[in-house]
Amino acid sequence: MSIQDSPSNQAKAGAAIHAAEPGVCAGDASGHLSGTASRWSRIASALLSERGLIRMAVLLVFGLYVRAIAFAPVYDDNIITPWTSLRDVPRFFTHDIFGFDGSAHSVYYRPVAETWGLLVSLATGGAPGWLHLSAIFLHVAVVILAYVFGRHLFADERLALLTAVLFGLHPSKVESVVWIGSSCVDGLGAVFFFASLIAFFKWREGRSVAWQAGSVFLFAAAMFTKETMVFIPILIAAYLWLMTPAAGRISRVLRILLPYGVVWIVYMAIRHQVIKPASASAEYIHPTFTLSNLWTAPYAIWWYIAHLVFPWGLSVEYAATVIERPTLQGFVLPATGLLLLLAAVWWLWRRQRSKVAAFLIFWFALTLAPAVIVAPMVLQHDRYLHIASFAFCALVAWAVLYLGNVQAGSLPIQRVVAALCVVALWTGLSWHEMGYWDCDTTLWSRVLQISPSEPKAQIQLAFIYKEARDTPRALAILNDGLRYRPDSPSLWTVRARVLYDDKRWDEARAAFLKVLQVTEPAPGQAVAAGTPTRLRAAAAYQLALLDISASNFQEAERYVRVALSLDDKGVGYHNALSQCLRGEGRIEQAKAENALELRLRLAQQPVHP
Repeated sequence: MSIQDSPSNQAKAGAAIHAAEPGVCAGDASGHLSGTASRWSRIASALLSERGLIRMAVLLVFGLYVRAIAFAPVYDDNIITPWTSLRDVPRFFTHDIFGFDGSAHSVYYRPVAETWGLLVSLATGGAPGWLHLSAIFLHVAVVILAYVFGRHLFADERLALLTAVLFGLHPSKVESVVWIGSSCVDGLGAVFFFASLIAFFKWREGRSVAWQAGSVFLFAAAMFTKETMVFIPILIAAYLWLMTPAAGRISRVLRILLPYGVVWIVYMAIRHQVIKPASASAEYIHPTFTLSNLWTAPYAIWWYIAHLVFPWGLSVEYAATVIERPTLQGFVLPATGLLLLLAAVWWLWRRQRSKVAAFLIFWFALTLAPAVIVAPMVLQHDRYLHIASFAFCALVAWAVLYLGNVQAGSLPIQRVVAALCVVALWTGLSWHEMGYWDCDTTLWSRVLQISPSEPKAQIQLAFIYKEARDTPRALAILNDGLRYRPDSPSLWTVRARVLYDDKRWDEARAAFLKVLQVTEPAPGQAVAAGTPTRLRAAAAYQLALLDISASNFQEAERYVRVALSLDDKGVGYHNALSQCLRGEGRIEQAKAENALELRLRLAQQPVHP
């Protein structure tokens, strides 16, 4: 073969002939192809860049939750408050979150959450769609802040990005995003939480006093949003303890924590003045620290771990589980499993010797501790995993990216596929679990599906069907509940009210009498404040109204005086007594009771500045 016949020369000849053909320009074609390839290369590079990936992650999280804009308000999102102006904001700092009438109703002191809710309502007119949209934007902000925080903590963009994405997509977030009330507390609290830690890292890297002041201010905002955010300086102390040299460690940590401690003292002083002691008209969560706390703790920890690892079958409420004594299934097995898990974690940590891993283990234990401590007194909720799940998501992200032998350089395609599979799985599960939050009917029906014996769901559904004038269905649900809890004062009270509103007077009377029966104190037992006593007073009041309508004034007076002996501030009680006295011809006493009723109603009205 001569040189002219070589493949290279033949190619050159072919190119020359092609170039000589009419209407064909080799330079233009190659330039067009190379320009297209360059354009697609730039697009791919932009999408796979750090900014491109975080933007896609944000769009994914937003797209996942955007359908919640069409959801109706659920649960206590429907509570109507008297706050309608920015002039009401100072009052939020003088009462608990439910203290609309100026009296104490709970231990939840969250003025910043109330302020945020009012600002969003004023800006949007309070339309549910806008409120849901604000909750979604809060969650997107939390995901971005979690990513920025991860970059500081891990010094690894891949790990920070995948951790933040998984954190934003995990189904345990559904409750904190779709439920507007939870978003104002847990979502906003998470914004301040991550922002405070980021500011701390910025200060530690640059030693700027402004960053330190910002971290302390954000810590204060977080505490006034949700009480459990008090663990921010504890996490900072743990990080400093792990990451700084041993010499002078204690004094260094204490010096850095000093401004956080001052803010905490001020917060506790204000809280002590605002949160008043328990009264007959309010129920409080008081940590008791009895043996029930110890027996319940292992079960509660496993409950939360299970909801992280198997995040489906979620619900806004779950059946209460309190371990009163150390049984095999209730305590021994969960405690043994927990010890084995701790041993496995210790063994893995000994192999890795990672200070960041040790910090994340402490993170998970600390942020989950409040939910475990109050487990005997408060039902388990998925929203309590909001902050704790970050450590779990970081572990999953690390396992996907780096568990085993991973060579330096580009990420193997198998690990990219594994990451995408986890993202797709959690996205699908969150989408499915979100569907139960579209209205109160589906929300509480889901609770009954998960926990058939939960009376709160039965009561909520009964009220929903009662308002829809579907009395047979409301009664059927209540009857199912009474088969599980035949002596439940709440279920009997709601059943009586349904019958009363349906004008089935005799059946209503029998149900109200049943309430008095199941709330009767044992011989020698004093009447205690709380829900049973209030229900007993309300049942006596309703029986009085029934007797008044039948002109049986003496019997009605007997019942209404029982109600007043249990709750002398019950609205309508003095008015009912006045009707009884008028029926008996005791006009002057009736007028005095009317005056008491008027003063009581005026005293219970909120006073606006």
